[in-house]
Amino acid sequence: MSHDHFLVRDLQKELLGLVNSSRIFSDIHVEQNQPLMLKTPRGWQPVDDMPVSIENLVPFLSTIDEDWEDKIIDGAIDCSYVLEQWRLRCNIYRMAGGSKVGVSIRRFPVEPLTLERTGLPGYVKTMLEASKGIILVTGPTGAGKTTSIASMLDYINTTRQGHIVTIEEPIEYELHRKQSMISQREVPTDTPSFSVGLREALRQKPDVLMVGEIRDFDTADTVLHAGESGHLVLATLHTSSAVRAITKLLSFFPQDQRIQRAATLAESLVGVVFQSLIPSEDGQHQIMASEMVFNNNQQIAPFITDPSKLHMIGDFMRRKEDNMSRTLNEVLLQLVVKKSISSRDALRVAYNRLELHEMINGAKR
Repeated sequence: MSHDHFLVRDLQKELLGLVNSSRIFSDIHVEQNQPLMLKTPRGWQPVDDMPVSIENLVPFLSTIDEDWEDKIIDGAIDCSYVLEQWRLRCNIYRMAGGSKVGVSIRRFPVEPLTLERTGLPGYVKTMLEASKGIILVTGPTGAGKTTSIASMLDYINTTRQGHIVTIEEPIEYELHRKQSMISQREVPTDTPSFSVGLREALRQKPDVLMVGEIRDFDTADTVLHAGESGHLVLATLHTSSAVRAITKLLSFFPQDQRIQRAATLAESLVGVVFQSLIPSEDGQHQIMASEMVFNNNQQIAPFITDPSKLHMIGDFMRRKEDNMSRTLNEVLLQLVVKKSISSRDALRVAYNRLELHEMINGAKR
């Protein structure tokens, strides 16, 4: 009986049940001969104690990609898969010397969230009203950068008549024409790489460009060129603070070019959004904490052009001269004071823990 029951297990139906359920999680981990696991705000947890057999996995994998067995020999496969109102980003891979298959799944709603629902402050819109320049969205893996960028593009799409070109790997949110024309291009199916896609995009008359991630010199080079030459460019990076996004972007250039590139960035940077997702105090959902630095009227340009002054951006954010730039610690402190998150979780995501520790203690007094 149990063996037959095993064979008729419909994995796709189970996953649909999970993504539609009210359970709070960001990712699903499917591994042959192991129970399904969910990544919750408090860490990975099993869905139940039923292991997934290869017989359960094969029909599901074939619906994602009918040639998965051939493709997986060369390496992991990245693909998107639409299940009702969800788009699943799947990475299918082999492990244990080729004897087991695993799938890592992240879910996104098919339609982007409105900016109000992302948890970013409303005044982010002032960044998006810039007609040209560079907006960097940064943060650790799984911090919701993709969701924020999709919401930003959706806002531009609703308010501006232009041409938006995105270069993504893979395409995660499908954007539909509202006020703007949209060309979403996927690496490696529509273009071989981010840098090539970006160079091609400059000839496609875009007003707004989005680059999934800046990973190399060529992409960084083209982003600076595009931001300088009259396009609004949104790009993501993996860093642990807003200032480090600036340092990381400049680090792609050889030493002898950095001063010149820093001057270009200082002039074309609109702002940086750093974000992190933190479990709420009750562990039921994720709360976004974001750090922002705006370059209104080139106010932080002098700190970018001189590498020895980069650290002064932190002081600038603390002074809140523009009412919009703010440090991560200020935001974390507010969340702790409001009891939205625990001080332990706040300290875990802070990059300046000592300062936050003192701020929390000061607030308790």
